[in-house]
Amino acid sequence: MLVTDYELIPGGRNIRVTEENKHQYVDLVAEHRLTTAIRPQINAFLEGFNELIHRDLKSIFNDKELELLISGLPDIDLDDLRANTEYSGYSAASPVIQWFWEVVQGLSKEDKARLLQFVTGTSKVPLEGFSALQGISGSQKFQIH
Repeated sequence: MLVTDYELIPGGRNIRVTEENKHQYVDLVAEHRLTTAIRPQINAFLEGFNELIHRDLKSIFNDKELELLISGLPDIDLDDLRANTEYSGYSAASPVIQWFWEVVQGLSKEDKARLLQFVTGTSKVPLEGFSALQGISGSQKFQIH
């Protein structure tokens, strides 16, 4: 394995990481690993992407709309979502919960994707299903309060 030294800032090899500058160091390492180190790959991707989708066309879409155009609508397995839902102040048998699931069942594929976007922040179903749904603190079930 080839190891290459890379100065994150000019003269960085002579600067010790301290309590005072550790956040800057972490930011610089992340920037390097996520952009600088893979710049050729990013540029190749963008070149191919720009060949497929004209720049003017991209500017009229936000990131979520562009994701939807590229990936399409997700297939939402409502049985999986129900099985991975936690209720607070309700149970799965509560009338209001039953009504909720009846309404969701009747939604179009597009409206189900919008609901998923609204309640989870993404219109994508996790590859492993809703048992792998991620929240701010890691793995988290869909919750109804």
